[in-house]
Amino acid sequence: GGKMRTEKLYYKNQFLTTCKAKLIEVNERGLVFDKTIAYPEGGGQIGDSGILIREKTKEEIEFLDTTKIKGRNIYLEDFPVIKVEGVIIHHINISLLNNLELGEEFIIKLNVEKRAKTTLHHSGLHLALMILANMREGIDKKIVGAKITDTYGRLDFSTEEKFSKEELQKIEDKCNELIQEKLEISSYHHTVENEAIYWKCLDYSVPCGGTHCDNTKYLGKMKVKRKNIGKTSERLIIELNEIEEFFKLYGEDNE
Repeated sequence: GGKMRTEKLYYKNQFLTTCKAKLIEVNERGLVFDKTIAYPEGGGQIGDSGILIREKTKEEIEFLDTTKIKGRNIYLEDFPVIKVEGVIIHHINISLLNNLELGEEFIIKLNVEKRAKTTLHHSGLHLALMILANMREGIDKKIVGAKITDTYGRLDFSTEEKFSKEELQKIEDKCNELIQEKLEISSYHHTVENEAIYWKCLDYSVPCGGTHCDNTKYLGKMKVKRKNIGKTSERLIIELNEIEEFFKLYGEDNE
């Protein structure tokens, strides 16, 4: 047969919470399906978790994380090297791996609250970076690490210039202003590669294949902090509160 790959339903509609899928590979790390709604860890964003339901026994298996392997590297101008296609592993407790058969039908169900909150922290982090990049010329070229979870988003910069109280306050105030302004956020695909995606707000755009909300209004209230992680590095952290409404956009529909 052809090369194995997982169809990524979250690129078609990131608000799907459940889908039917066929088991196409079992390996020592977990299960691979012909399609999934689960977003794999990437670009700093943590992988989704949720439940896998075996159609024939109705048994529920928890998946704790989702990662992407294989695939091919693509090299585009103005875009970091990314892997496209590939397969997505749903990580489960390894003691549950043995009695599963290839070709079995499963229902994949997302932990929606975790996804929704992670999505908002991802968009919120971009918003903070947009403001920071305005204040410090070229700082966005100095990013050396990123992590986005359901409770915070953070960026690490290679710089000896620490963030001052005033700067942090200014980023926080400006972000909260932009949240109040209910600005549109858009994602658009690269002209050549469907899996190369940009995030855009106002006139600021950055390459990013993460999950995002389409309006700043969902971000609630932002808190901005810093952490000293060494002489030549600086960490910016954002936390969002009061982020209720966004969950309602997730529907129960199968694809």
